[in-house]
Amino acid sequence: MKFGVQLYNFREVLKSDFRAGLKEIAKLGFDGVEFAIDFGGIAPEELAALLKELHLECAGTMFFKDALLDKDNIAYSYAKALNSPSVSYGDFCDFTAEWKNIVDYSRKIADIAAAHGTVSAYHNHWLEFEKVDGVPALCLISEKNDPEKFFFEPDVCWITRGGLDPVEFINRYSKRIRQVHLKDSTQLDDVKQTAELGTGLVNIAGSFAAAAAAGAQWVIYEQDETVDPFVSAEKSLKYLKSL
Repeated sequence: MKFGVQLYNFREVLKSDFRAGLKEIAKLGFDGVEFAIDFGGIAPEELAALLKELHLECAGTMFFKDALLDKDNIAYSYAKALNSPSVSYGDFCDFTAEWKNIVDYSRKIADIAAAHGTVSAYHNHWLEFEKVDGVPALCLISEKNDPEKFFFEPDVCWITRGGLDPVEFINRYSKRIRQVHLKDSTQLDDVKQTAELGTGLVNIAGSFAAAAAAGAQWVIYEQDETVDPFVSAEKSLKYLKSL
């Protein structure tokens, strides 16, 4: 299992100079990076060459769902060139009202991704766990999709905030998981209180062990808010290695 870091952590750094920022991030010692919408305006093959130069792998590629619904979108060129383990997407809506629509478009994305030689993975936040007839909406969405095509990229912090046990979630869907987002928080209902791994309320150690048991390819450190993303990343990577 490899250690990745989500580039959203460094969004302000990358905004000023994407290439230079990526070079500094490479020095931290993670095995790879996960892209979140922003690819620095660099063409897919050129970006792949840059990662190779920096001795980084692609831990994942995240896109808006509308991009993935377009079979000709450059998203799939990035996924192929970077050898991404999946193309992932998420949503923010009233899941109790919209879950059937999400089932429909998730099926379409899964089919398009398969045609491009990859898989799509749903990345959760916390609203997905609102219940429909006593069942979390995301679980219903999963049940109505093909288990061979509908994958997850679970975020353990938001699963915890949604009221579920991230270890149980990873165990339940282990065959559909290639990447796991490890995020910690000192105050789950405040998105600005994300924290270095192992310092908050989320069962990071248990989630790490579950990801390993599931055969996940990547655990990806994500921290939405930091004082200094490089300092926080160093602390979180040290903690990951201790596990």
